[in-house]
Amino acid sequence: MAILDGVGRAIGRRGLGAALAIGLALGLLALLLLWPRPPTAPAPPGPMRLADYPRPAGDNGRGVHWIPTPSQRKSVVDRFVGEADEMGMRWVVFLNQGASIGDNDYLVQQLAGRGMMPVMRVLTHRGAPLRQDITAMVQHYRQLGVRYFQLYNEPNLPSENQDQDPSVDRYLDLWLPAAKQVLAGGGLPGLGSLAPGAEVDDVEFLRQTLQGIKARGERQVLDRAWVGVHNYLLGSPERPVAEDPGFQRPRLYDQVVREELGRSLPIIGTEGGIPADRPAGWVDASTDRLLGAFELVAEGQQPYLFAYTYWLIANEEGGGDDPAFRDQALIRPEGDSPLAAALKRIALQNGSSDE
Repeated sequence: MAILDGVGRAIGRRGLGAALAIGLALGLLALLLLWPRPPTAPAPPGPMRLADYPRPAGDNGRGVHWIPTPSQRKSVVDRFVGEADEMGMRWVVFLNQGASIGDNDYLVQQLAGRGMMPVMRVLTHRGAPLRQDITAMVQHYRQLGVRYFQLYNEPNLPSENQDQDPSVDRYLDLWLPAAKQVLAGGGLPGLGSLAPGAEVDDVEFLRQTLQGIKARGERQVLDRAWVGVHNYLLGSPERPVAEDPGFQRPRLYDQVVREELGRSLPIIGTEGGIPADRPAGWVDASTDRLLGAFELVAEGQQPYLFAYTYWLIANEEGGGDDPAFRDQALIRPEGDSPLAAALKRIALQNGSSDE
């Protein structure tokens, strides 16, 4: 109404021509005000700080790999989530078949409901390329509580390259597109855990991987990335844990990351413990050393090392069928392993002291 009144007064004082000119000017002004403006491009977010990466409530750096199958019955999930909680686990690595959605919903909900941090290992058969975009899967599980997604396991092994010689270039051809899909879905992409002691050196493979990402102009993909590690104890049972060449992997990896990027990335164990190829009895004979590994990580002397993750919580009891993993399972058909029993005692004592 105010605009119309102004036009009317202009007609009365100066005539129709002046009024038309004023009306045209007002119309142009309104058009400029209402015209949609192009969206402002967000500023580059830059690298995440270590302190900004998510951690579980009551984090003690204690992790465990879940059952070695990509799905389980609810009764199995209920049982072993309870076992993990009873052992004081705060990180749980689990398998999800490629871009599949739904198989692990209940598991993730139960883990998140107990304050544990689920870490998804995106499973592909022996390093086969992902055939589907995983963005929707990441979005789905991100809403349920998964933040960390590991892509392409142990790329320095022929067996994880479909028996081809390991190749950093081929690995990056697979990892970079998948990592961008993880980012698009709101997740944090993990460089696949490397196999220590392999014919293709894991430390050098990591260095070449970071150099290759930079050479391809994709450094920004690492702004929200993390590094997986398989820091199995590789020395004899008498060797101190802190000096063990396997346990030292995170320190060596962090040195490479800082040299190549100028900063640290989170390093998260996705497997650990005693390798399956060690003589029978080594796992149980190494209980004190494994407890020492958990304790060293809990002390936080390496701020980039988020979790030491034991392989694995259960095999036959959870539906796994590989006999090679029988001795490594924390929960066995005959009952708790010595390590599981010790972890439960420690968690119970810590809980009592907290009260």
